[in-house]
Amino acid sequence: MIALDRAPAPRTLLEILQQSTAAHPEASALDDGNGALSYRELMARVIATAARLHLAGVRRGDRVGIRMPSGTRELYISILAVIAAGAAYVPVDADDPQERADLVFGEAGVRGVITGTGEYSPATASDEPVAASLFEGRPPHPSTSSTPIIEPPRTVDDAWIIFTSGSTGTPKGVAVSHRSAAAFVDAEARLFLQDAPLGPGDRVLAGLSVPFDASSEEMWLAWRHGACLVPAPRALVRSGEDLGPWLVGHGITVVSTVPTLAALWPQ
Repeated sequence: MIALDRAPAPRTLLEILQQSTAAHPEASALDDGNGALSYRELMARVIATAARLHLAGVRRGDRVGIRMPSGTRELYISILAVIAAGAAYVPVDADDPQERADLVFGEAGVRGVITGTGEYSPATASDEPVAASLFEGRPPHPSTSSTPIIEPPRTVDDAWIIFTSGSTGTPKGVAVSHRSAAAFVDAEARLFLQDAPLGPGDRVLAGLSVPFDASSEEMWLAWRHGACLVPAPRALVRSGEDLGPWLVGHGITVVSTVPTLAALWPQ
């Protein structure tokens, strides 16, 4: 039986990832089609990338913009690295107009922006050292997955700031703290498929654009349970009916999406 009358203790998203890494170190955590990363490998890369962001001047409580192509491991490692650095990530779709990116990043007051395949640029000129590429050089050894974080987030710190579409006016940013985000993830874990909970071996579709808040549900459905996040190319997701065969071919076992999209898939 699951005790639904007791809320889990407050914690951060980073602590959730660390717990999954400790419990399932060799399970696949992320598979973007270029090979899967285990939880130990993913955590080691997150820690190394967070350290580079710290060297570039990112500090706990900062905001960092992310505008990277969808479906890549670099995108998700960057999101996790910003979180691990104690900052909040502010996503903008790579296909969105430059005007929206300027508005979102300006309103959020980002310290810098990660673009392309992991290039970090400060928002304003400074004397701080800048990491030209967050992923240059050899990947860190998995044994570094337990290296202490320089300045980890606190439960009161923001995990992300996602802006509304602006269809009814000026886009507005909504900040979500680690305490709230982790509480959502933990609550959903106790409600989602109680009779057959997720775990290592499950493969969760990541088909939503990261500036859409439901993308966080995809990510943490996987990482909260030691499952594997499998990003799908955005063009494939937009096509709708072509996604069905892709799901079968990639062994997807878990999908969290909108009914209109699911209705396009062959039964």
